[in-house]
Amino acid sequence: MKVYYPLKSNVELKEIKEALKPYGGRCAKIVDDTLEYQIKEEYQSVAYEFLKDKGYIN
Repeated sequence: MKVYYPLKSNVELKEIKEALKPYGGRCAKIVDDTLEYQIKEEYQSVAYEFLKDKGYIN
């Protein structure tokens, strides 16, 4: 499934890609201050909480 989240600040895409690897995230990119990536549905909520806790997204 493809997800879109608004980014809080300018972060390195490489850093986000590394952070998403344990959750099966792939094809991450930043478009107009929005993080866009593909992830398996069963990992979506865990990855979302992780990104939020790390301060990457709102």
